[in-house]
This record gives sequence, structure tokens and C-alpha cells, in this order.
Amino acid sequence: MSTLIEPVKKAILKSLRLLWLLARIIIPVSVAVNFLEHYGIMEKIAVFFAPVMSFVGLPGEAAIILSLGFFANFYAALGVIVNTPLTTAQMTTVGLMMGICHELPVETIVCTHTGLKIPVSILLRLGTALAAGMAIYFIYTGLLGG
Repeated sequence: MSTLIEPVKKAILKSLRLLWLLARIIIPVSVAVNFLEHYGIMEKIAVFFAPVMSFVGLPGEAAIILSLGFFANFYAALGVIVNTPLTTAQMTTVGLMMGICHELPVETIVCTHTGLKIPVSILLRLGTALAAGMAIYFIYTGLLGG
């Protein structure tokens, strides 16, 4: 029985450390987004980015989610997603785009080790994310009728 206690104890401690890490990222981002919403800044950002986001069927607010996912990390983007009303189709689009083009600064450096140039890596990942977003939007609106 004592051989089981030690691994469980380690797993619980590891889980708590991960929970603390995620809380330190998600909670401040959520508070910042609520601040932006409260003072009407989020609405201005949404209006500004709405034309670009419409190509992939997303509301303007999704620009903040995608920017955080692209340039920071998934967890920062999660802090915004929880405060943004998205449909299932929009959530799928955001997830697909962030899956393709996440953490650009770090991943771009990793890609340079394969011989890929930095501008090519960035344009390839951003372009692929945009093309995938447009494709999934077309599939949802074309096949599912809106």
C-alpha cells in the first residue's frame, strides 16, 4: 500500500503546480478582458478587427483571442475565450487556427533549426491558419447553411 502513496502524492503535487501556473496566466488575462469590456475598449477593438475577422466567420473580439494564441500561448487565449460568446463553429475555427499558428515567436525559432527562414516560417503559418479558417468557415456556411 505504501508503494501507491508516493506516486499519488507526486501526481497531486505536480497537478497543483500546473494548476497554479495556469491560474497565474488565465486569471490576470480574464481580469484584463473584463476591464476592457467594462470600459468599452473591447467593443472598439472588435469594431476595428471585424472586417478582417469576417473572412473566417469570427466576431471582431476573436482578434484578441487569436493574437494571444499566436503570439503568447493557448492559456492566455483561454482567458479571453471564457469571456467571449462564440458559437460552436466559431470555437472550432479559433481552435483550428490556433492549432496551426500558435506561439509564433517560439515556434519560429524552432523552425529555423530545420533550415526554414524566419519570414517564410511566419508567413507560412499565418497564411495556413487564415486559409484553414476560411476553409472551415466555407464548410460551415456552405454545407450547414450558416
